[in-house]
Amino acid sequence: MKNKQLNIAIIGHTGMGGSELTNILLERGHKVTGISLDADRAAQKEGLTNIVCNIMDVDALAEALEGHDAVVSAFSGGHEVNMTVYYRQVEGTRCIKRAFKKAKGKYLIYIGGAASLYVAPGIQMFDDPKFPRWYFGSMPPEHLRWLADITREEFFNEAAERKENGTVGITESDKILEEDVKDWTEVPLLEGCRMALELFEGDYSFEWSFLSPPWFYRPGAGTGKYELGVDFMLMKDGVPASISVPDLQKAVADEVENQALIHKHWTVKSAG
Repeated sequence: MKNKQLNIAIIGHTGMGGSELTNILLERGHKVTGISLDADRAAQKEGLTNIVCNIMDVDALAEALEGHDAVVSAFSGGHEVNMTVYYRQVEGTRCIKRAFKKAKGKYLIYIGGAASLYVAPGIQMFDDPKFPRWYFGSMPPEHLRWLADITREEFFNEAAERKENGTVGITESDKILEEDVKDWTEVPLLEGCRMALELFEGDYSFEWSFLSPPWFYRPGAGTGKYELGVDFMLMKDGVPASISVPDLQKAVADEVENQALIHKHWTVKSAG
């Protein structure tokens, strides 16, 4: 479908990933309908229609989704360590599916989370005995700084400083940070995104794909390149792979145009 103008709906177009994807698709000449609770405060851009909508309202969401060539869900239930985030993610996903089917949608790309990626046959990241300690302990400084910003947990900044000053190697796991997170048995957004995958798997009554970003998905400069994977977590130098927001959203935009991963659980990482 490259070189053909498409009508794309993006759920959550005002968030970190959704706003980047919106810009990429508009730059490629597509028309975008942005759907979010705060769409009335979104910038006005040529080719963009902003619609204020609560995704829990299935009828209203279905009306907003009608007539599009593809729908991308960049919806997030939130980043708080609170089980209401889990509820919002799962119930929001259920409502998105219902609304998409009611609208007789053509293709739904759902952006989930890393917890549903497999690290070994039959073992998802969230069930790995090394989670959460090693997964947080192996984070590079730039990712730790970003986590500190969104969680307001200062120990992430302290861990970043240890890696930046050489106290802990960049790919070495930080044992001090591991102790800080060892009791994190509930990570609601990750759990909610993992359950979201179960709402899609085995349902072939409509066309969908489920994207799990890598564990180290964060803001940063794009390279314009990425590598694809299916089902399993991608690694680099013995730790989970990373990707910047622009590069991941480029992969989403490419899939919107190519529609090559229908009914796949896929992931991406930075190339090279």
